[in-house]
Amino acid sequence: MANVDVVNTVTTRPGLPAKPFAETGSPQIMVPAGRHLVVETLSIQVDVSPSDTKIEAFVNYTSGGNSVTLFVPLTYAYTMPSNDFAFYVALQPVRFYADPGTSIAVTTSSPAHSGTLFITVSGYLV
Repeated sequence: MANVDVVNTVTTRPGLPAKPFAETGSPQIMVPAGRHLVVETLSIQVDVSPSDTKIEAFVNYTSGGNSVTLFVPLTYAYTMPSNDFAFYVALQPVRFYADPGTSIAVTTSSPAHSGTLFITVSGYLV
């Protein structure tokens, strides 16, 4: 009997990768040690005060040992009248590869005070 090389990953559920991954962090999430993370969906929420301040968001991660910074366009969502914080969001389909044991973090650039930063990623571990 001849040996056979398996090329495809066996899944427990048709259509899903072998090790699905999803996590939300503030302002970062950690990639599990020993596995690369393939990120397919990226979601960000940031807030800024005063509410009329401009803000930019970036996602920082390590891939192949190199530091990578992605610009993420934000969309204004709403302003909280009680504290004058404006909330901005982003939801992007992406494909990037984060190294094992590293972080994926959201940072901002703004002339004003940034409040809480949230990042959510979903994808799979390889």
